[in-house]
Amino acid sequence: FNMSCADCHVYNAGSKARADILSPALGHTTHVPMYRAKWGGLGTLHRRYGGCLKNMRAKPLYAQSEEYRNMEFYHQAMSNGLEITADRYRK
Repeated sequence: FNMSCADCHVYNAGSKARADILSPALGHTTHVPMYRAKWGGLGTLHRRYGGCLKNMRAKPLYAQSEEYRNMEFYHQAMSNGLEITADRYRK
């Protein structure tokens, strides 16, 4: 699809993609680890990155890959100072 994370999570945050509301990129790291019903347990941000890439028909990378670590660092930097709310449930 030739999309970036910002296409959904910055420019279209709050809009719907299929039946889901697109979350804003700001604050993604404040609720990790997260419980997701489809996983049946807790998951990491890297697992979520992989699922997002798969949904966009891109090849997911390995957990702890340099690319995922760089994305996590960027997410953490932009969310600096926000309250941590790690008790999140996602479908």
